[in-house]
Amino acid sequence: MSHVLLNATAFVLIMCVGRFLDALKLIPPRSSETLKTILMNFTLPAAIIVNFNKNTLHSGGIMLALAALGLGANIVMVVVGMLLTRRQSAPTKALYMLCLPAMNIGTFCIPFVQSFLPALGTVTASMFDAGNSIACTGGTYAFTSQYLSKNSRGFDWKTFIQRMITSTPLMTYVVMFTLTTFGVHLPEAVNTLISPMAAANPCIAMLMLGVMIRIELKREYMKDIFALLGLRHIFSIILALFCYYVLPFDLVIRQALVIVAFAPMSVVSAVYTGLCNGDEGKASAANSFSIIMSVIEITALLILMGLN
Repeated sequence: MSHVLLNATAFVLIMCVGRFLDALKLIPPRSSETLKTILMNFTLPAAIIVNFNKNTLHSGGIMLALAALGLGANIVMVVVGMLLTRRQSAPTKALYMLCLPAMNIGTFCIPFVQSFLPALGTVTASMFDAGNSIACTGGTYAFTSQYLSKNSRGFDWKTFIQRMITSTPLMTYVVMFTLTTFGVHLPEAVNTLISPMAAANPCIAMLMLGVMIRIELKREYMKDIFALLGLRHIFSIILALFCYYVLPFDLVIRQALVIVAFAPMSVVSAVYTGLCNGDEGKASAANSFSIIMSVIEITALLILMGLN
């Protein structure tokens, strides 16, 4: 238990350092974009490669099922958002449809999984995130923008596919999944070369989140923030129970899925909400609260599951 608390506290400390640096303007403006570029193009892909290379699970069927689960979870919550806001204004529809499903796995959950579970845990989270990324990196936004458009010109498949193939983590998942399915492992020298970058992933991710986090306690925000977080947590509990007690997978896979189920909102959900004429400030505030809650909840889950 003390080991879990110390590691979780270390993550929180790094986030606090990021917030401190940004608040005192000790780092340049838009430093979060620089950190995001480093994370998405270097440290996260390196972590994916290293952990896939260590993976002994060769069943492509299981990994495809994990990706389908990640995509399916997003689809369910988009539908929930549509149904709950069918009589609401377009900005409210955008807020719920884009903030309910989005899960921040790559920059938040994978550092926890990477630190507390074997390589199979990181592979599990990565494959779930592969499905999740199809929605988060443009799929949900493309659907929502078309759904809300009064003059829909049809689904823009070209833009959607372009977003997919230019996502470095997603393409890394695809390549490593293909290699692992055919039992191909990269030379040990590759692991040795990129392991330092992979090890830096948790630090870079938490530092970036600390720089980005914003707490705004505006009264007009609170109703929707409570509703969004409440609905997400109901779904998280259902998903975690289903994954742990129903799915016939290895214990490490089920433990990783429980952690992933309590992921905070994706950092891009606020941006996409703004692009769909929703309240970006409200979405950003909800995102920040969800990060704080996820740190507490995932720490508690690690203790409950005995992941020391």
